[in-house]
Amino acid sequence: MKNEVLDILILGLLVVLFASIYRKRATARLRCWVAGWILVLLHFAALLIPAVSGWGQELVASLSVSALFLSGLCFLFSAPVILETSAGSALTALGIGLPALIYINYVVFGGAHPWPLYATVTVTTASGIMLAWRFCRGRSRVWAVITLAFSLGGIWTAVSLVRHAPDQGILALLFEVFLTFAALYWFDFRRTSTGVLTAILGLVAWAAVFPIGLLCDYLVPAGQIPPGLWNVPKYFVAFGMILTLLEDEFLAAGRAIEHYRLLFAAHPHPMWVQDPETLRILEVNDAAVTHYGYTREEFQSMTLGDLRPTEDLGAILKENSGTNPTKLSGPWRHRRKDGSYIQVDMASHRIDYKGRTCSFVLIQDVTDRQQLHEQLVHQAHHDTLTGLPNRLLLEDRMQQSLAQAARYGQQAAVLCLDLDRFKQINDSFGHAAGDLCLQRVVARISARLRAVDTFARTGGDEFVIVLGELANKSSALMVAHSVLESISKPIEAEDFSFDISASIGISIYPDDGTDSLQLRRSADAAMYRAKQAGGGQYLLVSSQISSSAGEVSELERFMRSALKGEGLELCYQPQYSMVGNLCSLEALLRLNHPQLGTIAADRFLPIAEERGLIVPLGDWVLDEVCRQSMEWQSKKLTPLRISFSVSPLQFLHSDFSARVLSAVTTCGLDPRLLELIVTESTVMRNRPEVASQMRSLAALGVHFSVADFGTSYSCLSHLHQLPVSTLKIDCSFVERISEPNGTYTIVQAIIALAHGLGLKVVGEGVERTDQLECLRTLGCDFVQGPLLAPTLPAASVEKYLASTAPPVARHSRR
Repeated sequence: MKNEVLDILILGLLVVLFASIYRKRATARLRCWVAGWILVLLHFAALLIPAVSGWGQELVASLSVSALFLSGLCFLFSAPVILETSAGSALTALGIGLPALIYINYVVFGGAHPWPLYATVTVTTASGIMLAWRFCRGRSRVWAVITLAFSLGGIWTAVSLVRHAPDQGILALLFEVFLTFAALYWFDFRRTSTGVLTAILGLVAWAAVFPIGLLCDYLVPAGQIPPGLWNVPKYFVAFGMILTLLEDEFLAAGRAIEHYRLLFAAHPHPMWVQDPETLRILEVNDAAVTHYGYTREEFQSMTLGDLRPTEDLGAILKENSGTNPTKLSGPWRHRRKDGSYIQVDMASHRIDYKGRTCSFVLIQDVTDRQQLHEQLVHQAHHDTLTGLPNRLLLEDRMQQSLAQAARYGQQAAVLCLDLDRFKQINDSFGHAAGDLCLQRVVARISARLRAVDTFARTGGDEFVIVLGELANKSSALMVAHSVLESISKPIEAEDFSFDISASIGISIYPDDGTDSLQLRRSADAAMYRAKQAGGGQYLLVSSQISSSAGEVSELERFMRSALKGEGLELCYQPQYSMVGNLCSLEALLRLNHPQLGTIAADRFLPIAEERGLIVPLGDWVLDEVCRQSMEWQSKKLTPLRISFSVSPLQFLHSDFSARVLSAVTTCGLDPRLLELIVTESTVMRNRPEVASQMRSLAALGVHFSVADFGTSYSCLSHLHQLPVSTLKIDCSFVERISEPNGTYTIVQAIIALAHGLGLKVVGEGVERTDQLECLRTLGCDFVQGPLLAPTLPAASVEKYLASTAPPVARHSRR
């Protein structure tokens, strides 16, 4: 009794151990092993059940012996040659298992006729031999052992039946099963490891227990052999299985390490392993040695800081101070052995390297990509002829200069310069001579300016100079005099000598205004006065021009009044696809002043932003768009998406997305019919706050587009991270798209980049058929502008929508 209890405790612990392994590594083989050991446990548990009658003894004996046989059958099913083939599974279950169970229970319950026993023995033996020959012929020793086991077992059982001792046939069946499993165990693993050999020897001993036990009954007096001795092979089998599983884990880990080593060594991208604390490089692959030019020994004596210039040291420490095990960063500048620099992206994650935690780093050389990006950005923001900043970059530089002047209490100046009678040079000597002359003029003027000054080309012969960090107005006058002096000497170009003069208008910040647009307009007006006075001179903004500050105050007063009553109006610009379908409307805000007339948004919106009126104006536009859209839908007009511009100041209000949701909910408008237009500089400014608001609105179904594309030269690197569906090419690009040395290549690059990011493209300000055809050729998706449809008041939109003539088709080449 004590032996059975001890066996149950030991086997129970083994079953728990196998089950815990199965939870971490659930395989069909391990599932069969767990089931087999549970049945062995059930075998011993059945021996503890007291039987009070003859029938009860038979039932207990049946349960105990059947559980032991079924455990062996489960072990057989763990072999892939049986489990993974339907024929092997059927042959084992129906040809071996079922007849054997019939034999066992027929004998235990005292069956009187021997013919069922002969039949079951015949089927079992034949099935076992068939199993060996059909599935194990490739391994001669395995099929020989299985064939021998079932042949001996069949002979043993037949002899037992002849001698009227059918119970001995049960021992033969158990012998067959466990010896067969020993052969299949070798067939599965095929290695002479400690675990495999221990399990196989244990299974052979377990199978030998049955004939040896029968032999001992004849040769050794009862009670001389300890009962627990017969159970020792079971424990060897169990421990052998556990060792086999551990060996499999070690082998798998070794294969993974070898695979990693081969992948690391042969990977085409540079890779290395570094210490995350000291940043010392511990190991590198061949690609790193080839790409950087350092030897493997030199690499292993370096740190990451040796590959980066000194200005990146702070960034290195900050990057490696986080706890995130996986990092994607870049681009970084890395120095090669020959002193050249490359731009790289780095991907790193933590690994266990030789018993300690290290960083595995993969390097991707993005030098060509960065150079192409910088080239495209430069083309988008610089004049192709002179290399000077264009109007887009000029606006950004002006904002910076004015902001710095305001911060430090300094003055700044805007100089508008126009070459006098330059058109005569082009007409008389050709554009080639005129272009060369322009380049000579730009070189002379640039030599008279400081590095902190901005010199931009805004038109054919029109330029703007922004002077920052001025102590007084006289400094601006000295620069203007120096500029005129630099171009007063004859310019030599293509064997011709040209006498050039220029007219300059000067506006001073903050005396003549605080807004860049206002300063530009004032300086431009002063420049025209200088030109009208004969040219070749500079003039400051007059008091008459400076009186525009009074106009600013009047516009501010009228906007406040219009928000409470009348004076604000929305007009609508239709937008078409390239095949002529009306796709959407763009709402444009107008201010109807009783004296100044209709004022465009670009004139009063900067004032509204400066004076804190942009948010209430934006709310009015949002409500009016929603109301107007629902009114048109109530008249059975086809619902069209309506887009309108949104100021960055609106995005900075944390409740902006809630405000949009409230507006569409109140009117009952589908949010998908709204499209919010943001400028590229808006996307760049305060990007985390803007991105958060944009994602909240995109989740409602609201669409987003970026207008005036090209105004912020750093936007391309993360534009794809925002829920933007459309890019609107600035009309300044469309204006010169068909001109020689125009913007055709820039627009082509923008459209290619946008389509590469999965975005649609809208060409704005289309005024001529040649512009439309260029956009069509470049694959632009949508167009809008005076050529296609005028800007319509709301009252005229209904009639316009009834028109069926597609403007794009109407202006197509025939």
